[in-house]
Amino acid sequence: MHDIPNRGGIPAPIIPPETELLRFSFKHLDLDAPKFDADLCNEQFLRRLLEVVRDFSSWTVEQFCDQNNHEHRHVISFAETTEPDGFLNIDQDQLSYHESWQFQLSRRENWRVHGILIDDTFYVIWLDPSHALYPL
Repeated sequence: MHDIPNRGGIPAPIIPPETELLRFSFKHLDLDAPKFDADLCNEQFLRRLLEVVRDFSSWTVEQFCDQNNHEHRHVISFAETTEPDGFLNIDQDQLSYHESWQFQLSRRENWRVHGILIDDTFYVIWLDPSHALYPL
């Protein structure tokens, strides 16, 4: 039997990552960093985390990356933080090609989440209920 080439077929669309819906992963969650220990997160923090992740999951990557916002979503410049060496629990060579981000969980609290955005996936790395990365 001979393979018949696909002539005149319509190619599958290629969707740029910025227009895809944002996804979340906890694959690189650092549970051992003293400042960002999960034991510091109370029930309200964890509930709010789930709500925010649910809400952001309906956003495109492009919407999430808009840094003109009220959720304190922005790229992290580690040189200006209490952790100038950045995320130490994952391969630093891999990270040099991707931006680290943070977002706020609550306007009333200083709760933050820090991670890295790779294509359409936000990898949560640190949970920061005390705003320890950027002290007030």
